[in-house]
Amino acid sequence: MAVGDGRRPWGKSLEQAQEDAGVPPGVWMGRALPAVGLVAGARVTEGQMRNLFGEGLHPDADRIVADRLAAGDSPAAAARAARLGYRVQKWSGADLVFRPPGSVQVLWALGTPPVRRLIEDLQTRVTGEVLATAETELLWVRVGADSTVQRARAGVIAARFRHYENRDGQPLLHDHVVLSVKVRRQDDRWGTLHTRPFLEYAVALSELYNQRLLEEICRALDLATVPRYPAAGQRPVMELAGIPEQLIDSSSSTGPPPATPRPCAAWQNSPASTRNAPVSPSPPKSGAG
Repeated sequence: MAVGDGRRPWGKSLEQAQEDAGVPPGVWMGRALPAVGLVAGARVTEGQMRNLFGEGLHPDADRIVADRLAAGDSPAAAARAARLGYRVQKWSGADLVFRPPGSVQVLWALGTPPVRRLIEDLQTRVTGEVLATAETELLWVRVGADSTVQRARAGVIAARFRHYENRDGQPLLHDHVVLSVKVRRQDDRWGTLHTRPFLEYAVALSELYNQRLLEEICRALDLATVPRYPAAGQRPVMELAGIPEQLIDSSSSTGPPPATPRPCAAWQNSPASTRNAPVSPSPPKSGAG
């Protein structure tokens, strides 16, 4: 996801691949950033992604190890200083996909430049709000030999990557927020996120995201929403009023539902894996961003 929904050619830097793909660089977000010396909105580098999402290390592990070695520490001690708790065993993070509803996609794709910028700004704001709710209410860790589940301290380390197209090159605004499983326990030590609550609350996060995004767009543009029934027997979903259903169908037929959390495997040190780590349990997307 770091270079859009394509794959980075071998030997090409992450920065160059992002520029070629027409996507902005990833940015850091989350309340736990100060604990690792990061700043919200700062650019996500390839080395930081490899360290955090591949090895479960401090994002700036390379610098930390170099500094400790220069200070006279042994290689083992320098390596320990760069760890964030125990080594990642399986999942290094969760890929939260934030994709606006179909009517918003249509308005964004066909709108004037000011309208497009407004929707993108609101997408950024609401995505941050939903993440803030998740990192306050849904953080738990397993502690001790019996793996007792305890509430973690509020705050996550996450990287947001914005995409503007699906894999077929069609307009599709969406964000991938890659959430590190490294969170702080109540004793301030680093632990591993218990991911089940995220999966259990996927629908709630999705509905919160949709509701807040539609509210903000309606308030900013003086629009209204109407219930839409995708199929007989299904619960209605809210969409912007006045958008033809055929256009909504065309923009909503692919990809995961909004705010879908997907566990992602550890980052591998390979340009081919820069686009997206293997994911489960969500099925592969077909023609989606």
